[in-house]
Amino acid sequence: MILHKGLMSISDFAAYCGSTRQTMQYYDRIGLLRPLQTGGQGYRYYHPLQGHEMRLIHSLQRSGCSLEEIKDILNSQDIETLKDRFEEKRAALELEQQRIRREQLYLERFFQFVYWSANLEPNTPALYHFDYFTNLSEVVQVEQCEPFTSNYYDMVLQYAEYCRKNHTVQLYPYALYVDPEELAGGLRFSKVFALTDDTCSGSEHTVTATPGTYLCLRSYPDPRQDIRPGAYETLRRYMDEHGLRSHDGSMEIPFCIPRGLRRGEHHFTVIFILPVEEETGAGGEGA
Repeated sequence: MILHKGLMSISDFAAYCGSTRQTMQYYDRIGLLRPLQTGGQGYRYYHPLQGHEMRLIHSLQRSGCSLEEIKDILNSQDIETLKDRFEEKRAALELEQQRIRREQLYLERFFQFVYWSANLEPNTPALYHFDYFTNLSEVVQVEQCEPFTSNYYDMVLQYAEYCRKNHTVQLYPYALYVDPEELAGGLRFSKVFALTDDTCSGSEHTVTATPGTYLCLRSYPDPRQDIRPGAYETLRRYMDEHGLRSHDGSMEIPFCIPRGLRRGEHHFTVIFILPVEEETGAGGEGA
């Protein structure tokens, strides 16, 4: 690196800031970051301390600022206005951190379900253990839900809108929840929950699924018929044969199977989940 009177050439300064010569030329043209000195032949020279300005520009870009907004911030003469703008962008970065964490959880748990599904024979119950708490935040409540009907798709759309408004991600992408009374009385689905970890937590519309043993069944959805009664009947039969009982509501979680793991022409699978525990005795409560 050759310094010109303590200054850096545009190429050296760009490399120093992790940028490119073309970017520095563009920033100069729009008045965002000008060189400290321009030589007789149009050479641009920058002081190393201008790297702080470049770092600020990069940070503001990552927080969602346009180059025009950044230019206004850098040229602002009002310290209070500048303070408000920085606070706004700091909050935006915090929101982005939350989004990234949700994406991490989504990938971890989606892989976990895909792994279970890939190693679980279709329509064969299996016991699994969840070692984490899950908050189920209620999004939509309806009287009855039948798969692949207009009511069903209306709920899917409402859930997607809920996720956008709450800056969360669509996990699995959603879950149908059946409370214990409905489970015993004929599978009248009345609630839809978003599986999120911080949205609405602590409110009266949030249910926490505690860690424990769950009975799972993988099944393929068929638009021509309702597969749930047969699936839950299979789970009940398994529970009777193995001395298990349901102690809470159940969940139905649909998600897409990656192309390489698909069997046949089915693109989706459904995992039916029931929290179960061993019967305490002959007079124990049934499923």
